Amino acid sequence: MTTIVINAVSVREGGSLVVLRELLTQMTLLRPQWQWHVTTNATARALLPAFTNTTFHVYPQSQLTGWRIRWWYETQLRALVFDTGAHLLFSQTNYLPWRSLPCPALLLIQHAGHFSRLFCQLTEQQLKGWLPILSWRMKGRWVRDSARRATCLTVQTEALAIQINRLTGVALADIAVIAHGSGLLAGNNKLPVLPERTQALRVGYITKAGVQKNFPVLLAAAAQLQQRGVKLVLVLTLDAGEPGNRAVFMQAQQLGVAALIENHGELDSAGIKALYGSLHCFVFASLCESFGFPLVEAMACGLPLCIADTPSNREVAGEAGAVFAASDADALAALLSRLVDDPHWYELQARGSLARSAAFSWELAAEKTLLLIESLTQTQETKQ
Repeated sequence: MTTIVINAVSVREGGSLVVLRELLTQMTLLRPQWQWHVTTNATARALLPAFTNTTFHVYPQSQLTGWRIRWWYETQLRALVFDTGAHLLFSQTNYLPWRSLPCPALLLIQHAGHFSRLFCQLTEQQLKGWLPILSWRMKGRWVRDSARRATCLTVQTEALAIQINRLTGVALADIAVIAHGSGLLAGNNKLPVLPERTQALRVGYITKAGVQKNFPVLLAAAAQLQQRGVKLVLVLTLDAGEPGNRAVFMQAQQLGVAALIENHGELDSAGIKALYGSLHCFVFASLCESFGFPLVEAMACGLPLCIADTPSNREVAGEAGAVFAASDADALAALLSRLVDDPHWYELQARGSLARSAAFSWELAAEKTLLLIESLTQTQETKQ
C-alpha cells in the first residue's frame, strides 16, 4: 500500500486551505487504496471533512509558533515520515526539514512573494523594526532552501516556475506546473448583464489584504470615472480592522471616492458566491500572485476582467483578461469606461471569461499531482 504524508500543519485559512481541502478530496477519491496521513492544526481540522483512508495528525498551536515551528519540522514531521513508512512527503506549506528524509519530498510553493523582489520590498517597507524584517528574511531563506532540497516542486504557473528557477537555480525540469481549480466557486453557464446607463456598474475586487494588492490604482481609476459622471460601485471584502485596510479607506477618503465603496468584510463561501453573482465586472490589480483564486472565481462567474499586467495574471487569465499597466490608473479607467460604453465588447469579455474558466479543474489538478507522486515514488523504488 502506498503511504503519503501531507504536511499542512500551518494551513489555516484562505487559498491554502481551499487547496488542501479540494486536492485532498479529489486525491482520496482517485486513490482510495492509498493511505494518507495529514499534519494539521485544530483550526483547519475543524473545517475539513473526514476522508477515506485518511488519518489526521493534529498538533497544538504551542508547537507551531516562533522557533518551535522549525523544531517541529526537524523532529515531529520527520518522525511521522519514518513512523508511517511514507513513500513520499507532500508539503503544502512552502517548507521542508533541513535534515534529509527517507523518501522523496514534493514541495508545493503557494507563496510567490518569497520569490519576488518587489513583494519583499513592499513587505519590508510595511514592517516596523529590525526584528520583524529579520524574521521575514529568515522565512524567505528557509522557503528558498526548501525549494533547493525538494525532490520536485509543484507550482501553479509557468511564471512562478521561472521566478524560482532564476532565484534558486532549481532546474525547470524539476518544477511541475499544475494549475489549481476554481477556488470557492464552481463554473456556471449564466453570463452577467451590463446595467443600464442610469444604474451603477458594480466593480468587484474580492480579495484579502496584502502589500501586493495594489488598491491605489483602483481607487484612482474610480476617482477619474466619478469625475466623468460614470456611475459605479466598488465592491470589496476587506476587514476594516486591519491596519493595511485602514490605509485603503483613508486613501479613498482623500480621493473623494469613499462613498463609492461597498465593503462587506470577510465572508464565508456562501456569502462570497452571492457577492460574485451581484457584480458586473472584476478588477484584479495584484502585483504578485502564485495563482490568484479571485481571478479564477471571477472567470467562473463569467465576469469581464481588467487585470494588472503581470506574467502570472496574464498566464491565468489568458485571452480573457483586458490588461492594464499595473500602476496606470488612466488605463484601468479607460477599460472600465469601455465596458460601460460598448455592450458588444462587454459580452465578448464575459463569454471569454466563462470559456477560460473551463481550463481550471480540481479533478484535473489532482490527477496531475497523483501522476507526479507516482513518478517520484517509482523512481525512488528503482534507485533502491
